[in-house]
Amino acid sequence: MERKKGNIKSKENLRSDKKMIETVSKKINRHFWAKTRKSPVFQAIYLFGFMGWEIGVPVVALAYIGLWLDKNFPNQYIAWALNCIILGFIIGGYNTYRWIKREKIKLDKEDMK
Repeated sequence: MERKKGNIKSKENLRSDKKMIETVSKKINRHFWAKTRKSPVFQAIYLFGFMGWEIGVPVVALAYIGLWLDKNFPNQYIAWALNCIILGFIIGGYNTYRWIKREKIKLDKEDMK
């Protein structure tokens, strides 16, 4: 009687599957980094730097505006600086969210091509 192999894969088939997966993943990584033309380290630095500026600029700008409001329009019940800093974080977070969403849409469109 001859044994049926069925779904059981031989070691050779498993090795070829692993090689194929490695090859495909290397090609995908090369393709992705070739599009950006930047190394992964610089890409990460760019991403965190951009997000820092995207959040930091509104916070600092609105903090100065809040300090100016506190100085020129003092109020016992409202701390303008604190409220403006919170508003800066909200605006910065929203800007960052929009930028990430826009980049994701771009990557999805490029992957469709």
